[in-house]
Amino acid sequence: MRSAAATPLRLMVITTVPETLAVFFPSQLRSLAQEGFEVHAVSSPGLDLAEIGKIPGVTVHAIPMERKPHPAHDLVSLFRLFALMRKLRPHIVHAHTPKAGLLGMAAARATCVPVRLYTVHGLPLLTRTGKWRKVLEAAERASAALASRTYSVSASVRELVVDLKLCPASKIDLLGDGSCAGVNLTRFNPATLRSSGSAFREKLGIPSGALLLSFVGRVARDKGIEVLAEAWPVIAHQFPNIHLLLAGPLDHTDPVSEAALTGLRTHARVHMLGAQAPEATASIYSATDIFVLPTFREGLSQVALEAGAMGVPIVSCRVSGLDAVQDGVTGLLVPPRDPISLAQAIAKLAANPKFRETVGRAAMSHIQARYSEQRVNQLWMDEYRKLVKESLSNVAAMESRMESHT
Repeated sequence: MRSAAATPLRLMVITTVPETLAVFFPSQLRSLAQEGFEVHAVSSPGLDLAEIGKIPGVTVHAIPMERKPHPAHDLVSLFRLFALMRKLRPHIVHAHTPKAGLLGMAAARATCVPVRLYTVHGLPLLTRTGKWRKVLEAAERASAALASRTYSVSASVRELVVDLKLCPASKIDLLGDGSCAGVNLTRFNPATLRSSGSAFREKLGIPSGALLLSFVGRVARDKGIEVLAEAWPVIAHQFPNIHLLLAGPLDHTDPVSEAALTGLRTHARVHMLGAQAPEATASIYSATDIFVLPTFREGLSQVALEAGAMGVPIVSCRVSGLDAVQDGVTGLLVPPRDPISLAQAIAKLAANPKFRETVGRAAMSHIQARYSEQRVNQLWMDEYRKLVKESLSNVAAMESRMESHT
């Protein structure tokens, strides 16, 4: 084992798709490179991976990986990861998302990488049944078993992982208050974005005095879009000046019913924008009065962090991954799959501007104190250094014991 002082700490970060790298990790990878880490980012090929490669000090490697199980393709991906790790000899391999976790941890174990980390971002298996649930459970158990440490992005997901016996409690950690990368408080700063929000409303033809209810994320069944579509007519009738905005791509792997989509698309006060560039989301939050996330499951909702940082009160569900929302303080939580409760919670905020302002201020304070990008990045940097130091100490102790017996 080489001394960590002799060479920079060599870190390999792996995600299944490059969008994950682009959404969560640019700042963290940049900070790590600036602090002297040798950073390698691995994901499926794509424009987002090429953009990550423009960060000074970050080298990217394109290895195709599929989200769904595909034994033949997965074996090819595993071999390529194995070959890359044998060539680079990283001190740390950190894998995110299920498929990258399984393949990355298997390759890292086979190449004797000393620090093998897997982060659970959420549990897709929670909304699956039958054979696919069993497959996903087995994959999570295998990833955790192959890793030297496992992490969760939230306390509630950590609790679920342990309850489902996917990983022993002694082997899964939570850094700080959670999150894999935090939220950029410079980018999501309401004080600097007021004019941007006004311009966004004007572009969509939403009057300045109207209420705007917004959703940002995949337009998917497990995000609760069908529940929102059922609640919307009640809300729209009760508040004739409210508009609904949905910003995000249609997820064809978890499709929303055509009836629900038609109901939303044909309503005069619904604005379905489709996929938006990351830089546009801050303007959406700035234009928004109430943020809605009727999700069935999360890891640690990034959009909840962003909306909260912008001082926007949130209506969401009592499910795993909504740790950043304090019910009645920084937002309102309702049972999942319950359109009546969802409509009532939205109405409570819509009818009371002072309550909205109080909740929004509390959300901003809560997110700024616990989930800043700077805090989360520093926590991970310190964790990497600590784990490599422990690994070196363990190897030295083992070698000392072997010498004493010869």
